[in-house]
Amino acid sequence: MEIILYLICIILFFQITIIVFKINKLKNIEYKKPEILSDKKILTVYYSNSGNTKNVAENLHSIVGGDLKEIQLIKKYPNHILKMTQIVRKQIKNRDLPKIKDIDTSYYDVIFVASPIWNFSISLPLKSFLKNTNFKSKIVIPLFTYSGGACKNKIFKEFKCLTNAKETKKPLSLFENGIILTKQQIINWLNNL
Repeated sequence: MEIILYLICIILFFQITIIVFKINKLKNIEYKKPEILSDKKILTVYYSNSGNTKNVAENLHSIVGGDLKEIQLIKKYPNHILKMTQIVRKQIKNRDLPKIKDIDTSYYDVIFVASPIWNFSISLPLKSFLKNTNFKSKIVIPLFTYSGGACKNKIFKEFKCLTNAKETKKPLSLFENGIILTKQQIINWLNNL
């Protein structure tokens, strides 16, 4: 029994050491504004049901600047997760996207779009926004949060199909449960756009 406890302690020690190393590595990342953002009008649009994606969008906005707007539903989902899930499943089955308030994107050159992933797909409010927005002359950059398995390549393909953007950049995907050092992760992603 003592040997098992000893081995568990060793494994935990190495895992903590790796985490601390990664945290220190991320903390040393400096933000260098990517060329595609230079002299551009920037908008960050987000949909957030639990508040997690809102926090990520606010972190992104604090780094890149510009304007920040929330995708708002005309008829909000219930706060109770099971009731909400029933409504969303029904909407998916009937291919019925929720109605959202209009967001004027005509002024902007670059649009960051942040949304959670629902059931291995783009959230329905984001789908409504993408289908109702003209991105022809825009650079669109997605950012996704997720709490379970997410097929990132499938979701990015779905995202690209829903926009008519001039250019769509590779997304940042962040695991919802336990996002640490979000700003540093965002900076690292932006530096590689």
